[in-house]
Amino acid sequence: MPKSPRTKLPDWVQQLIDEFTRPPYFLNPSNGANQNTGNKRSQPSNEYEPSSTPQPESRHQQKTSVHPMQQSDRERRHEPAQTSGLRAGTAADSARIPRAVLAKYEFASAKREQLQGVEQVTTEDGQRYAVKRASIPPARVRFMHRALVYARKQGFTRYAPFVLSKQKSPVVIDDGQAYYVTKWIDGQPAHFASAEHVAQTAYTLAQFHEATRGFVNEKYAPADAFDLFGMLQRRTRDLRHMLIRADAKRDKDAFDALLLSLRDALLNDAAHSLHLVDDAEAIAFLAEDKDEAGLCHLDVIPGNCLYTPDHHVCLIDFDLATYAPRALDMAHLLRRGFQASDWNGELAYACFLHFDAVRAIPKVEYRLVESLLRFPYLPWRLAHTRYRYFVNEAQLDELQRYALQEEKRQAFLSSLADQVEHLGEQEE
Repeated sequence: MPKSPRTKLPDWVQQLIDEFTRPPYFLNPSNGANQNTGNKRSQPSNEYEPSSTPQPESRHQQKTSVHPMQQSDRERRHEPAQTSGLRAGTAADSARIPRAVLAKYEFASAKREQLQGVEQVTTEDGQRYAVKRASIPPARVRFMHRALVYARKQGFTRYAPFVLSKQKSPVVIDDGQAYYVTKWIDGQPAHFASAEHVAQTAYTLAQFHEATRGFVNEKYAPADAFDLFGMLQRRTRDLRHMLIRADAKRDKDAFDALLLSLRDALLNDAAHSLHLVDDAEAIAFLAEDKDEAGLCHLDVIPGNCLYTPDHHVCLIDFDLATYAPRALDMAHLLRRGFQASDWNGELAYACFLHFDAVRAIPKVEYRLVESLLRFPYLPWRLAHTRYRYFVNEAQLDELQRYALQEEKRQAFLSSLADQVEHLGEQEE
């Protein structure tokens, strides 16, 4: 298959185009909803691009408790809440789930406890449930429920099941706000610096992806996330623009100076990342995978991957799940693990081994993971947040940690590239 030609404009021209064509922030479209039921995976996803105020990734803010269906980590979203005409849940209005919502379910609550982003309800017989305000449209909640029911029929059970209302619906609406309930899962947030936790998380993610292959929902499907080149290209352009903004500042602060000191390395990594994915074999692999797509979780953070007493990992909070190449979940898991462990290569072995155990990883898929890890995601996200939305001290702290890990990061990526090439020699 010949490589698809890509039209490349000079950076300064592209920046002008971006500036003049970018809509005001309040006109950003809701992402992830493909209403064309006849072509459920025809549109590329923009969910993973910054289009609204991103939440900071910093762990410096105190957390109260971790539980199923909690609001995701600060790094979680870069897109506006999808409400489809419904009011999105906010911190201000999430203090209490209305009694009218609980009245629409069969269980009767004996105790209610407000935790971060979710309310735990305990019944008189000790059953526990998680009740959450939805930040996605009801159609997407129904999509999530049907996908998990389909996955369960294929043998996948490591997730928090939905609880249906008295009307047999996975979502209820009260005063214009959507809510949903799942069973409570006992467990602790996965520790991504642990090879055992990474291994179990990888195995569960791989099982979810395989168990959802063939799932089709005729009424609604979110946009897919197979356009890896487009995603990385947009992020690269945005990174260049952030560097231009930092360089143009008259009074540069410590963050500006550190970001600019990394400029050459950041741009080289971004270009290398694009080169790896803009390859005939990668393009063909993604096209073939899309024809028989499975779902990826795409919100792989410790609080959404609960390590249970039986030493397995259960997934919760599928709000971002969509049809996608599993390289995205692999890269999400590994990037967070590496950042937590100072780029311990043992985590890559644990991750790849357990994904491979569910479905063999071909050389081209390793290359896709390499491409996603090669892109300087953290500096890009920090800079985008800082220069477009808000400034806080944690951004400098995180960029400094990234800089301190850079030598080990580059060493791992070089080692991964060499080992993948060796795999090709073995195949020959």
